[in-house]
Amino acid sequence: MIRFALVVASVLGFVLTAALGNMMVPLLRELQRAARGTQPDSDAPDSPVPTMGGLCLMVGTLAAVGVGWLAACAAQPSLLGSDRQMTSRLLIALLGSLAFGAVGLADDLARIRSRYPNGLGLGLRRTQRLALECIAAVLVLGLLALNGCLPTGLILPGAGYVECALAPLLWAVLLVAMAEAARVADGADGTVCGAAFAAMLGLMMLETQLGWFPLAVFPAALAGALMAFLLWDFPPAKLHPGRCGCLYAAGAIGWNPPCICAPPESAGAIGCIPLCIGYAELSIPLALPFWVEGGMVLLQVLFCRWKGRPLFAAAPLHRWLEKRGMSAVNIFYSLCALSVCGLALAVCLARWA
Repeated sequence: MIRFALVVASVLGFVLTAALGNMMVPLLRELQRAARGTQPDSDAPDSPVPTMGGLCLMVGTLAAVGVGWLAACAAQPSLLGSDRQMTSRLLIALLGSLAFGAVGLADDLARIRSRYPNGLGLGLRRTQRLALECIAAVLVLGLLALNGCLPTGLILPGAGYVECALAPLLWAVLLVAMAEAARVADGADGTVCGAAFAAMLGLMMLETQLGWFPLAVFPAALAGALMAFLLWDFPPAKLHPGRCGCLYAAGAIGWNPPCICAPPESAGAIGCIPLCIGYAELSIPLALPFWVEGGMVLLQVLFCRWKGRPLFAAAPLHRWLEKRGMSAVNIFYSLCALSVCGLALAVCLARWA
């Protein structure tokens, strides 16, 4: 019955996101036109692709997780009793993802209001964006600490759990860096959805293997929502997730691990926390396309400041592939292959630990 909750969450996430996307595409297109002050011309070939499609992901996933969690509670009533801390962990994971998504939404709105010819301005200032992302990270880390499930160490392959006083700071830096890397990947059709879909499958698989079915409701619901969103984001895209979708996906990849990870001595009503699932280290391989995209931009900037010339012909990776003549569809498949490699690395990391 508890497995049925995962199916319900995944199917409902797909259906709701598909329905919301069908309704929001024309609405978001009109919003962008109104913000730019242009006349409606849906047949124009150079009409910009609507953004802020991440709202579909956020709303669809939230509803799907709610229904899936109710089904899980019906199958396992202890989730409302002795295992209620698991409920707190799931709620904090959702809050963390939504908090980063809200930062991305503010960035999207700022880009639309900029009234650039293509409707996509620079958005929030870098300092504003980083400050908001740091606030979101600190907020959720504080909630984790209040609920007694904030990781205070690292799980290293072959060494197990190692205490580290700087672990909370490392989680915050990791999540903000991942959000910034996901922003860079926003420019390629389907990249964010494809990478996040592979990451959610990995999290769901690892959590279910260890019997953490209730916590797998979130990645199951988001995987279904991402699959539905690819109906519009697959090249050539008809709707982009925007910064809100990118940061929401990055938050989901990043916050799922810390929310289900705790040191061995924190075993309580929910038992001893498994050492090989959900720790924040898995965010690195699971978000591999994001890190590659953001890493190329970082290297490009640093090399230009050092040598005065670019290191790559173009950055990030999807722009470099585009410059080499690769089609948008092939770029999508290439980055999806990179996501699968990251998923394989995450599985190996979990087994080695």
